[in-house]
Amino acid sequence: MEIISLIEKKNILFDTSITSKSELFQRLAELLNRNGYVSDQNLFIEALYAREAESSTGIEKGFGIPHAKSQSVIEPTIAFAHVSELEDYIALDESKVECLFMIAVPEQANDKHLEILSFLARKLMDDEIKEKLKSATNEDEVMQILIEIGG
Repeated sequence: MEIISLIEKKNILFDTSITSKSELFQRLAELLNRNGYVSDQNLFIEALYAREAESSTGIEKGFGIPHAKSQSVIEPTIAFAHVSELEDYIALDESKVECLFMIAVPEQANDKHLEILSFLARKLMDDEIKEKLKSATNEDEVMQILIEIGG
């Protein structure tokens, strides 16, 4: 899986002023809209929350993989964010999510959606990769880590 082809520097966000899941989803949806990946950010946010209603997309050690299929997604993409620990976005191990990959795919892209999610979930089982991502301070470092992990 060439994950690197689905993420661009302009879709990477470092912002510790973000303190809630709703603010995070809003900011990333705005970013994807502004960069031409999402045509209707509100519709995309609705799809993210519909998925979150099934179960939290927080995985472990402060990481999350929020994802949604939506008719508002123009082409598949991934955004990355490193924010403050979010009090209202709790991972399966009870840690507060602070780093995440957000997956956005068109409504009909079932295979692509599952392929991306599976790849990221496998890679984020590695504590060393998680620590590298948490330590990254800019877009170039995140991209380099993704290249190193075979993305």
